[in-house]
Formats: sequence, structure tokens, C-alpha cells
Amino acid sequence: VLSCDVCPDWTNRAETGLSVEHVHYIATLIGNQGFKSRRRGLGTHDGAHDVPILVRETAGSELGGGALAKWHEATSATRGFPPYLLEGKDEFFCSLGNGHFSQALNLFRTTSQNLWTERPYIVGEDEALQEALEHGVESVVLSRDMPVAERRFVSEMLNRSHGRRWEVGSDGRVSLEEEGPVEAASSQFVALSKVLDAEELSCLVRQKLGVDVDGAPMEAAPAVTAVAPVATAGGERQDKVMERVQAKPSSRL
Repeated sequence: VLSCDVCPDWTNRAETGLSVEHVHYIATLIGNQGFKSRRRGLGTHDGAHDVPILVRETAGSELGGGALAKWHEATSATRGFPPYLLEGKDEFFCSLGNGHFSQALNLFRTTSQNLWTERPYIVGEDEALQEALEHGVESVVLSRDMPVAERRFVSEMLNRSHGRRWEVGSDGRVSLEEEGPVEAASSQFVALSKVLDAEELSCLVRQKLGVDVDGAPMEAAPAVTAVAPVATAGGERQDKVMERVQAKPSSRL
């Protein structure tokens, strides 16, 4: 599926949509580390991206039309999102899982500027990234007949399964690792990024990168684990994120 044909489903993350900071965080990692392609044989253990979980939608359906309207509004109102790429498209896909990844690809597709450095995202000689942009990313595509409650369940299930590695085979079957210790490499940042809403997630990314709400460096950026609240614009939201950090059981991270 091409990333330019994807928008958020909006049943995920308490219907708050995507975090623009997290979209840029993922794009920055791709730019620094290169695109780790599942199409080229890399898997979860190699650091490859999660498999996008999508719903096939149409502009004429209630849920599809609503998703288009909300995403169009978000891209117009929020600095840093990639441009709206679904104008005039009747058929498209809504992301239940890995939506930030799809929009990170669109930052490269549109040569958008990095949120913090203002440098453009350039594909350069990354052949795997170019392949993903031109030919799409292998995805799990679900029926548009899936009701809202089931879409929300799938989103929550995907977010809560971050501690267990799972793979999608060439036949579409999903395999989950056997019972055992939760993946030790699953960091607290990754764990929290799966369950916070969009605004909380933006606060978490700023905390990890050591920048304030305007993107300016903070004098001392505490670690993501066991940190005190940071005085920034939107401080109440930042406090809430830190409460979630401290409440997260360390044995699950």
C-alpha cells in the first residue's frame, strides 16, 4: 500500500489522531539509520518497521468520509504534518496500526522540512526507502465493513502487544512468540508511545529529544525514565505524561 493513500482511522488514541512530533521522530530515525525494509527480508529483530494495519475505505462511507475530513483539517491546522495527499481520491486506507510510520514516509515523499532542523527530508541513495515510496509497503488490509467498536479493539490490541514480538507470514497468518519474558529490548519510550493519546505522545517525544513545545533545546533534558515534570507550555499535559511514566510497571518494559 502506498503511504500517500493512507490517513488515520481516528478510532485510535482516544480519537485524538496522530502526534506530529512522533511522525517527525520516526522520519528522523529513517533518515539517520536508513529504511529497514521487510520487503528486503528484514524482520522485527532487525529493527524493521511494524506491519501497517489498515482498513480499506471509500470517501462515500460515513467512517471514510469522516476520516478524510478530520485528516484534512489536521494537516491544514497543524504545522509539521505532511501535505494532504488524498484530494479527489475515492478509495483509500485508514490506519489502525502504524499510522505514524505511513505519514513519516509521506514527509520524504513530499520533501517536507524537519520539524526541528527545518532541513528537508531527502530520499537520497536509500534504495529501500525509494522502493517503499514507489511500490508501497506490505500491509494487512481489513474490510471497510468492520464497525467502530471492532476497529477500536484492533487498535488497542496492537498497542498493548508491544512487549511480544509478532510476525505476519507471506500467507497472511500472524504468529505470536510463545509465552515467556516480555521482550527486554522494548524500551519505556516505545511502551508509552503505544498507549498515550496524540497530545501526550507529543510531550513524550519532546521529553526524549530534550526540546520544548516550540522546538527549542531545554537546558537539561532528563531521561525518559523516572523524570520530573518539565515546565513547558501545556505543562498540565506534561505532568500527566510523567504520571503515566511513573505508573508504568518496570517489569513490563
